[in-house]
Amino acid sequence: MAAVDEQYSVSRAKGFGWNSLTGELISERAALLRKYVVGPTVLDAGCGGGGVVDFLCRQGFEATGVDKFSMFLEIASERKFLGRFLQADLNERLPFPDRSFDTTICLDVLEHVPDDRVAIRELARVTRGRLVIAVPQEDQWMGQFRLALAPYRDPTHLRYYTPDRLRELVQSVNPARVEIFGEQQVPIRHLVHELMVPTGRYRLLTDLYRRLQSFVMSRCKGPEIYINLAAIVDLTSPG
Repeated sequence: MAAVDEQYSVSRAKGFGWNSLTGELISERAALLRKYVVGPTVLDAGCGGGGVVDFLCRQGFEATGVDKFSMFLEIASERKFLGRFLQADLNERLPFPDRSFDTTICLDVLEHVPDDRVAIRELARVTRGRLVIAVPQEDQWMGQFRLALAPYRDPTHLRYYTPDRLRELVQSVNPARVEIFGEQQVPIRHLVHELMVPTGRYRLLTDLYRRLQSFVMSRCKGPEIYINLAAIVDLTSPG
């Protein structure tokens, strides 16, 4: 396993996409799936520990998950998650006939794949209806607030995406209609802290600082910064 892959621990796979306090799927991600996934058949490409597959099955879908790493698929087995799970690499031919699934989701995966164009081509091949994709966004604010937003960046990412790049990637493989929007907004309190502490160093907050921070947050909306871009690809309609 390559060094970059070794940073994917089993513990990360168990918690990925889930609220560590409630044990539930992150609300924005759950809303994305509820709104855009159409069935009955769904593929989760790069399913990790299988939590999303289980979630979809509990919503009434016939869900299948594939992942490159067997250690992640073992989590689904250990937790007795609903759904079908197979080992497969998105940079190779997937073990499904053409147009096998009504929807294929690929969430926080393409940025880890060596050839994202090959991966998109395979996802489009096995899907007859819709692709739901989420990737990390390349954004000017991400650089400006680099310390405050550090928890939202991942050293294993091979690339980040702009809306234009993501659209071009999808439409280079299939001339489909693509809707792109921001997903998972960064809490403004992280940005306010970075602006009010010019050195960018976290320090013990005094009561005065806390009050000042609350005042600024109540008066300023700040920029809307999203961690991810989501793309909804309608394979039945040309772009």
